[in-house]
Amino acid sequence: MKIDDRSVAIALTEKLKASLPMKVRPGKQFLRMLKEKGEIANPDKEYEVNSVLYSGDDGGISCALKSDATDTTAYVVSITHLEIDSNHPLAAELKEYQKQRTRKLFLQDKGGFAKEFLANQSVKSKKRSSGFGK
Repeated sequence: MKIDDRSVAIALTEKLKASLPMKVRPGKQFLRMLKEKGEIANPDKEYEVNSVLYSGDDGGISCALKSDATDTTAYVVSITHLEIDSNHPLAAELKEYQKQRTRKLFLQDKGGFAKEFLANQSVKSKKRSSGFGK
């Protein structure tokens, strides 16, 4: 099963590169990974995306993150594991990409009739408030 529309994902990656740096917050999966490594997992901590690349269906759009100038640890995380500031100019496109990718990965794990039937149905977007928690 094809996860991403490659041309759409590459175009979105190029738009992201043009709008860097951008602020993000960790999503559930990224927080879980931080806890497993024994690091402090703060859901309110902001990270700065310095670089993005498209790593195909296997990884999707990946982001290189740093929390601040004094932090020596850098992370490369799938954009599906991040929360995007709704004030960012590409927020709506990124959230749609995240929903579609997450949904297709879920269906890929399920298999069977549901996989084929639900793969082509779109997900409705919800209207979000502006900013992080604003």
